Amino acid sequence: MNRSPSGRRLCAVANGLLSAGLLSASLPAMAQTTVNNVCMDDLAPFGLTCSANDISIANATNITILDDGCLFPGDTVDFEATFTVEVTAKEKFDIGLYFARDGDVNGDGALSGLCSISTLPISPDPPWLDLDHLVGGVQDTCGDIRKPDHSPLFPQITLTDVVCADQDGDGFLNLPNCTSWRQSGSNGLCTSPLQAFPGAPSKCNCDPGFNVPIPVPPATLEVVKTASPTSVSEPEGTVTFTVSVTNTGTDPNNDVMLNSLVDTVYGDITTPGHDGITSTTCAVPQTLVSGVPYECTFTATVAGNVGAETDVVTASGEDENGNTVTGQDDATVTITDVLPLIEVQKSAAPDQVPESGADVTFTVSVTNQSASTDPVTIDSLMDDTYGDLDGQGDCEVPQIILPGATYTCSFTRFVSGSPGTSETDTVTATGSDDEGNSVSDSDSATVDINNVPSMITLTKTAAPTAVPEGVGGLVVFTYTITNTSAVDTVTIDTLTDSVYGNVAALPPPPGGVSCTMPQTLLPGASFTCQIQAQVQGDAADVNGVTNTATAAGFDDDGNPLSDTDDATVNFTNVPPSATLTKTAKSAIVTYEVVVSNTSSAEELFLTSLVDDSFGNVTQTGAVISRTTCSVPQTLAIGATYTCEFDALVTSSPHTDEVTGQVNDNDGSATLQVSDTATVTFN
Repeated sequence: MNRSPSGRRLCAVANGLLSAGLLSASLPAMAQTTVNNVCMDDLAPFGLTCSANDISIANATNITILDDGCLFPGDTVDFEATFTVEVTAKEKFDIGLYFARDGDVNGDGALSGLCSISTLPISPDPPWLDLDHLVGGVQDTCGDIRKPDHSPLFPQITLTDVVCADQDGDGFLNLPNCTSWRQSGSNGLCTSPLQAFPGAPSKCNCDPGFNVPIPVPPATLEVVKTASPTSVSEPEGTVTFTVSVTNTGTDPNNDVMLNSLVDTVYGDITTPGHDGITSTTCAVPQTLVSGVPYECTFTATVAGNVGAETDVVTASGEDENGNTVTGQDDATVTITDVLPLIEVQKSAAPDQVPESGADVTFTVSVTNQSASTDPVTIDSLMDDTYGDLDGQGDCEVPQIILPGATYTCSFTRFVSGSPGTSETDTVTATGSDDEGNSVSDSDSATVDINNVPSMITLTKTAAPTAVPEGVGGLVVFTYTITNTSAVDTVTIDTLTDSVYGNVAALPPPPGGVSCTMPQTLLPGASFTCQIQAQVQGDAADVNGVTNTATAAGFDDDGNPLSDTDDATVNFTNVPPSATLTKTAKSAIVTYEVVVSNTSSAEELFLTSLVDDSFGNVTQTGAVISRTTCSVPQTLAIGATYTCEFDALVTSSPHTDEVTGQVNDNDGSATLQVSDTATVTFN
């Protein structure tokens, strides 16, 4: 430990005490001459513990900066300040006020390093106090303090070349200090701040965290955030945000390590895939040299309802002095309104009814096709035919329909009309979205009125249904025409018969109804008339005689219609009457021919068989219808040849002769053999 020689000289302790007055606020604060570049360890003749706390510096006020102040950490400042010095004991002597001027590089307050020392004035009293007076005939000039009449004291001290340090990071100058004093019995002569050292190792108090309200600006970050585009349509859009971060600290040697870029909406903007961020060029850490901006972009999906989204990005880092530095800026993206959109659909089931009418169920659907942020409220459902649908069927308004959702209701009404026409009615849904924008849409449903086909039935009957064959008989034909239409009146203007022609021109039977035309028939009504006719035929015609009638006309829609029916009259058989005379006029006769070889010497050859009436009997023809006879035939000795033929005999009695020619193989004369047969009809 280095100590100045003057610091090793001990002074005699003055036993006399001067009376002290109260501190007068009207008197200016004063201080002894300040000595620089000496700390408490440099002056104390022993090792210091500084375990007491009798004297302390409470605060610094009335700051006057004598130069350009602290421009950045590590800069130096000259200033003048009034310090509040307090005592907790009865009285203390030779008060020393030590201030670290090097920023307390050793972390011990003002015990070592580079310091300045000041003492308290001794007059006037009050406010100042001199308890030592003369020591060895020499005036002690180091002021004292006593409680309560001379405490606290407010010395005004000028400090120069104080390093701008802000160890606690609150933005103001840290001025570590130590106070020293001497207790009664240890107080010696003190005529210079160099002699204001502790009276014992413990008689000092250090405050490393003492603050003076002189700003010490850290390295600062200027953040500029912009958005492109600055507006999107609801519900969402893609926006690219540009972020620029600049170290605006004035110390060219104090770089900032940027280690965080966080957005109030999108979180960490250095990583994509979260909170709507789709891509980013931002990355940390980044070394920011004073005045050189770091710029990056990130792209995100801005989503929401109509309005504005303002989000703030905060850049954080640390300068080379260990100070945390931050900066932030915001960007606003306007989410513009998109007009709501609904789609109305109306359907009818069934979509076709008969002219007589039927119940039809109409279904109405309203779909919210607006942006995903816009629910719509439907407060009116009006039908141009059926009026306000609220309360009809299961239809009710108002209805809140979320985006993409559909409200459906239905109601039933009876629909009828003229055939071939249609009923078209339109429903209109009206409402608004959550921004109050009006919205409406309409749709129609058509129900076709179909013609119900008109129909008639014709029934034709005959009485009697059978007459004797031959001369026949009178038959009454009855015609019944019925209008079987559901709704239409029909007019029958012709009634014709396939046999009798225009039935309306024929007279009715006695007591019958004439078939006068035209006839008008309401639905379900009938008209019956008759005619009488002579019917003749043969019982051999098993189907009798069938004739068909046709009734024709038109309905009240002008549509033609007709129907047919037939009636059959059968003929009863009349038993036959006759006589029979039978006479045989001709007959088919089978003739047998037998030729025998009666020779005992040789075989013979039969070469022909001829009948004198029928000719060659080996052939069929007009008279011979069948024959088994054929030539030549070889007859062995004693052999017989037999054959037969069928011939037509037309007279009775009838005799004919068959002759056969026989030869041998010796060239003998031809042998003629013959025989006759007679046929008589009985």
